[in-house]
Amino acid sequence: MEKYSRWRDLGTGIQPFLPPIPSRNRSNCVETLIKILGYLLKPILGIIRILIVSLVALIFFILADLVGLTLVKVKPINRIFHFGLSFILVRVALFLMGFYWIRTENVSLRRGRGNITKNRGSSASLQLNSGDLIVSNWTSYVDLLYLAFRYDPVFTQLYPTTNTLRPISLWTAIKLTGSYPDMEPPSDLTTYSLTQLVSFAKSNGWGPIVLFPEATTSNGRALLKFSDVFKEFSPPVQNVKILIMNMNYDYESFSPTYTAGNKLWHFVRLCSEFYNQLTVKYLVPEESLSSPSPSPSPYTLPKIPIEDPIGHQILNIMGQMTRLRKTSLGASEKREFLEYYSERTSRYINKKRR
Repeated sequence: MEKYSRWRDLGTGIQPFLPPIPSRNRSNCVETLIKILGYLLKPILGIIRILIVSLVALIFFILADLVGLTLVKVKPINRIFHFGLSFILVRVALFLMGFYWIRTENVSLRRGRGNITKNRGSSASLQLNSGDLIVSNWTSYVDLLYLAFRYDPVFTQLYPTTNTLRPISLWTAIKLTGSYPDMEPPSDLTTYSLTQLVSFAKSNGWGPIVLFPEATTSNGRALLKFSDVFKEFSPPVQNVKILIMNMNYDYESFSPTYTAGNKLWHFVRLCSEFYNQLTVKYLVPEESLSSPSPSPSPYTLPKIPIEDPIGHQILNIMGQMTRLRKTSLGASEKREFLEYYSERTSRYINKKRR
């Protein structure tokens, strides 16, 4: 759309913020009939799924957030209890949302190896402990549900101007998905550097930490500019494991990625699809930046000094894993895009009401 051309990356020509629109292919008689049946059945399917998912979410909230409060002082038991609930109930919610299976791939970047495993249930990813890092792209609230089911981690909000973080709950992370990214924290809010948060998570047994270096959602067609949140780390990374991963959605009629618009309506449409597809790619453990393996690295640092060498490496790794191109657009451009998108949407709605 030309009216959004100012948010097209100059180097790649990609618009990473626009909600994806499925391509229009010519349909035969059978496909046309399926579409007609879909128009009739999808609203019913969506209503049923939303009601059941809401019930599952309520049960999770009562057990994990209310009953779990009684176990806060017993940290090991509380961690096991919360992880068990997340593993079962969040996976049930994903199943009800149409993610019947989730494909995982363990990717090697070294020549001659390629993808070493592909499966639907588990992955040979790093065994993570409290304070270890999960670094991923961010395209949807579904990303958060998968991470909660798989790792029951500590989610974070990243402030790009200060490169500081605050730990948040799964519910807050879902609320922040697709919203205006805050560039700096409010003056009365306590935030932490990445090394501080890692230390607190280790000492308190919080679980692994999820970090979205892009600090906002994209439509999954490219990688956004990373914040310099890893600048306190220097290669080789020690005392903390870094799991690098990427989430990608295949779709035909509706994309699960969420960058802008009405989140509730997006969720309704998501639940109305007959099925949804999610592929998760992991960098193989022996090629992790925190791996003790002395084997040669398939990615190198730039010759000129940069402020955040680890972040630079992770961005390059993620680009090679996914074959997604890197853009010069980031959280500040996303704020401008959302303001313009909201203004145009409001103008369109008011015009239709007249």
